[in-house]
Amino acid sequence: MKKKVIIFLLMCAIAKIGFEEIPEILYLNVSQSLPVGLYLKIPGEKYRRGDYIIYEPSEEVRAIIIKNGWGNGKHTFLKKVGAIAGDTYSIDEETLIFEAAGKYIGQVYEMDTVGNELPRLRGKFKVSEGNVLPVAMNARSFDGRYSGEIPLESIKTRVVPIFIW
Repeated sequence: MKKKVIIFLLMCAIAKIGFEEIPEILYLNVSQSLPVGLYLKIPGEKYRRGDYIIYEPSEEVRAIIIKNGWGNGKHTFLKKVGAIAGDTYSIDEETLIFEAAGKYIGQVYEMDTVGNELPRLRGKFKVSEGNVLPVAMNARSFDGRYSGEIPLESIKTRVVPIFIW
């Protein structure tokens, strides 16, 4: 029922603003980090754990993307907020288990699937004021387990899934 309401509201919005404005309110995710599908952009600047966000990766992360041949470094990232200011996250030195805000997120790998070295964060960290920790559901996703926290200013929008597959 909730999906039908969202679809109805989306169709009303499209009818009101016109089809040329659709890219301004929708986001198509083709990455395997989170479910592939269509997401609706939602305004707002207060982010909670579990929110889906689209953000601009740092220049350092863009350089890693280009160096490792994962893309041209011009894409935004879609991830979930795994931890907010004051929360802790950790990567165990021995087991390489990644946890955020007391929840198991997944493993950390030392290399990607073709042998490129990945950034090495280890230890226990506290998310700083004005930052969040991005996480993904895919174990091989390049998220906070490699990049650490991101500043709120890099977040472009929050999104909610409409159709995922």
